[in-house]
Amino acid sequence: MPLPARDLNDGPDIKVLILNAKGQYLAGDRTHWFFTEDRAAAVVLHRRADHVLEQLEQLRKSEGVVLKAVPVPLQEIYETCDRCQELFMPFMVFFDGTRFLCAECRSRAARRPARAERRREP
Repeated sequence: MPLPARDLNDGPDIKVLILNAKGQYLAGDRTHWFFTEDRAAAVVLHRRADHVLEQLEQLRKSEGVVLKAVPVPLQEIYETCDRCQELFMPFMVFFDGTRFLCAECRSRAARRPARAERRREP
């Protein structure tokens, strides 16, 4: 039995950038939209919450303008734990002054110095 067709809005509400046919990024605010080569100026939208796919389809039908939604790379959204190299939401990573650590690696790092100090005691 074939799997049912999935709606394009199924899955997580990922962050996306909008590109035009020239590869330029949508930038601006509610009153002034423009396209730019500067990726840092691009507007980041939530695919589902901002109804990106529906709006791009409506724009294509009504104006004939074809724009593309591309996911923001995970490395730009998440933080990487310097110890285990896993990706985490920024609020889940701690900076100890030299490294970014997830909760598990932070806990392990905190236990190690305590063990070393116990061994040095007479």
